[in-house]
Amino acid sequence: MLRTTAMKRVLILVPRAEVDAVVERVASLGVLHLLDLSTREEWAWALRGETLAEERRTRQEALRAVDALLRFYAPPPGASIPDDGLPAAGEAERQVASWSAEMDALRAERARLRGEVERLEEALRGLEVLAPSGLDAEQLGAMRLLHPACGWLPAADLERLEEALAHVPHRILVADSRGERRLVLAFSLARDHDVLARALHGLGWQPLALALGDGARAEALAPRLEQAREALASLEARFESLRAALAEPLARARAALERDLLLLDARAFTARSESVTFLAGWIPAPRAEALRRAVRAATRGRCHVVLEDPHSIDRVRSGVDPVPILFRNPALLRPFERLTAAYGAPRWRELDPTPIVAAAFWVMFGLMFGDVGHGLTLAAVGLAIFRRMPRYRDYGVLLIECGLASLAFGFAYGSVFGVEHWLPALWFRPMDDVPRLLRAGASFGLVFLSLALALGLLNAALRRDWRAALFGAHGLLGALAYWIAAALALRWIATGEAGVSVGLAAALLGAPLALLWLARAALELRRARAEPGASAGAVTAVLGGAVEVVDLVVSGIANTVSFARLAAFAVSHAGLLLAVFALADVVRSAPGGSLWSALVVVAGNAVIIALEGLIVSIQGVRLVYYEFFSRFYEGTGLEYRPLRLRMQPVEEARP
Repeated sequence: MLRTTAMKRVLILVPRAEVDAVVERVASLGVLHLLDLSTREEWAWALRGETLAEERRTRQEALRAVDALLRFYAPPPGASIPDDGLPAAGEAERQVASWSAEMDALRAERARLRGEVERLEEALRGLEVLAPSGLDAEQLGAMRLLHPACGWLPAADLERLEEALAHVPHRILVADSRGERRLVLAFSLARDHDVLARALHGLGWQPLALALGDGARAEALAPRLEQAREALASLEARFESLRAALAEPLARARAALERDLLLLDARAFTARSESVTFLAGWIPAPRAEALRRAVRAATRGRCHVVLEDPHSIDRVRSGVDPVPILFRNPALLRPFERLTAAYGAPRWRELDPTPIVAAAFWVMFGLMFGDVGHGLTLAAVGLAIFRRMPRYRDYGVLLIECGLASLAFGFAYGSVFGVEHWLPALWFRPMDDVPRLLRAGASFGLVFLSLALALGLLNAALRRDWRAALFGAHGLLGALAYWIAAALALRWIATGEAGVSVGLAAALLGAPLALLWLARAALELRRARAEPGASAGAVTAVLGGAVEVVDLVVSGIANTVSFARLAAFAVSHAGLLLAVFALADVVRSAPGGSLWSALVVVAGNAVIIALEGLIVSIQGVRLVYYEFFSRFYEGTGLEYRPLRLRMQPVEEARP
């Protein structure tokens, strides 16, 4: 703990003909963080990058075609596809092209048949509507000089239609009436059909589809509709058979294309000469020999593999080349790696703060959310997630740990679902002793921030950054001032007196701050003189150092006071529970009051667990990020991202 996994840089030289086999074998291990050799100037004189743009383009087009097939067929999920059962990428592309052509033909035929069925159904409905009026669709279709239009029109629009057609010869017949709607048959001369269409378009016209002309009779259209429906049903049956038959082939083709595309992306990171290909990357030291054996097996010994320690590489020591970071923590702490990684990975040689973050988060959560019943509830929910939802197992572990922290502080507070007379308080009750709770939060903040300053000094020393370690904003001098202030404050909290005189306390605090002021002023003056054209004088440098020292003091006080929110949330937690029980007492006097009172207590506790538990978690994260990390942790390291063929868990790369 506190140290990340040791890494080694690996340099691999293989014949060009073996590069695909090597990349595939390396990817199957899932442990190598590839370096992009196309950007490495030190090897550019002898090597050049791979040109794989055209191959990548064809693979991506085939993947898009597979996705279109999957959207069209929506095949049922099949079993997992073994890596050794995948077709070659070229074969997968040919299969996808054939399936796509068949899909296009099937889609076009289905659209045609659906349109035919819809058209015939509408025509038959139109004939049914015209039947009571005695109008014959065949005769209407046989007219050459007149243009008919049939449809439904609101009764109020009939007069407006007459007005719109007043300047052209026309005839309007009302064939049927249904409430406020009229079935209208409008005629105009064939040459005036566009005038009729414009007039109808401006009204509440609902056209009625009619099959006009020869064969426009129900006895002729019904058999055609039945044939179209049978053809569509046959096509749908074929569609379902293809949907089931293509489920596994589509999954295999997609996996093969994704696999080949990943290998192409990996090859883009390589460089080559006329006869050999060069790969380089970072690997966890415990897995280095396994990688060497895998490369030798893939090339039948025709390879050259070199493993280098980061300390032996000049560009790494100087900070030019970053080393990827792989966390190394026990299983109970791994959920908190997400919290650290969200802020950023530590740099090479820096300490991993995850264990300290985990312990501090447990204490802060328990202090703000202490209750035996609430803790047991959170732990039970976390255990259920851990057992039944493997994908969210880390969150289950996190809930279990936070629940146990809440349980421990619940015993300290003597609270069970807000009831404080079932258990004695092993420490104190928050609502009965708020000053003591404030002192506990402030004491935790002093210790937590002091630890942050110590970690900052250790990180600077590990990076060999002695200037930051001594004269940085949170270096040794600033840390000494804070530690002296913290010691005096803790003594005052514990005993009620500082133990030293005001003058001595001022001298103890002022000495490191004065030295820091002078050191920062000297560094600022030296930097100003070294810059071309700089004319900053001693006064500016001294004032700049003073501003930095004042900012350090103010931020130190503000960061420490910020931990008073621990006490505030603990009091609000207890206060909300008191409000719930007060409301339960109010409803107890109503009819059925006992039942309503119990429901209020249960619902109130559920809301507090869900809502306040989330708020308390957010506050804990905020204190970690803005008060703890801001004092020593930059999070600018490179995250370890190994090349993997599939979604292999990173735990496989852990030692």
